[in-house]
Amino acid sequence: MSGKLKIGIVGLGLIGGSIEKNLFAKGEKFEIKSVSQSQGRDFKLEDLSDCDIVFLCGPQSKIPKDLKEIARIISESSNEGTVPENERAFAGTIITDAGSTKRQISKVAKDLGLKNFIPGHPMAGTEKQGYENSFPELFQDAIWVLTEENEKLEAVVSELGAKKVIMDEETHDRAVSVISHLPLLVSLGLGSLVSRLPQVQKVMGPGIKGMLRLAKGNTEMGHEIVSLNRSNIRTSWELLKAEIDSLLEIRGESLEEEISEIKEQLTTII
Repeated sequence: MSGKLKIGIVGLGLIGGSIEKNLFAKGEKFEIKSVSQSQGRDFKLEDLSDCDIVFLCGPQSKIPKDLKEIARIISESSNEGTVPENERAFAGTIITDAGSTKRQISKVAKDLGLKNFIPGHPMAGTEKQGYENSFPELFQDAIWVLTEENEKLEAVVSELGAKKVIMDEETHDRAVSVISHLPLLVSLGLGSLVSRLPQVQKVMGPGIKGMLRLAKGNTEMGHEIVSLNRSNIRTSWELLKAEIDSLLEIRGESLEEEISEIKEQLTTII
């Protein structure tokens, strides 16, 4: 990567804030413009039209609105079609997002005719939220899903410390329903159960407390995850129930062998 890249960031919560803090520390490589009312950043979407890359990091419900606003700015800059495409606003800008589902956002961008939009999803985060909890090492060794290859965007993802994985939208949404969204629902279900059983609360150890960590996370994000990926989560839940039912039917030494086999399989994964 040569030259100083102009990076735009829309939304300075945990993800956007961590991107900003990471790249700001590498000032010799990047010029940062951030849009965030909560953090008093004065830039507007129009001000990001000359950026090389723009990260949309607000709530997933807001990302389609940002895409529509960008499409409007591009349309106005065309001067009713008299300005060549390569001279319009955002003409040289790669636009990406950090939302946890990809199918719906991809459809919005396609319907708007945004050819330079590459959906993305950094598989990183904590149960905490907000700029005050963001930190530059958040993406170190994390997976960053992109729906298509792009050398410039992949280089910035690498600068953030993440490892890119190319995956289409449908496959991504099915995958995260298993490894991210279903665990959140299980955590919420356990939290609801534990809250109704006072006798259980008296003997809680680190195991159950660890499993309840996700339930204490971002409420808005949890709502969006369930709303946008409900069908895939339901399918994953049925698969998990089948696995648990199978384990409950195994008895004696066979159960111990099955548990050992699962543990051995996991050593090659994590």
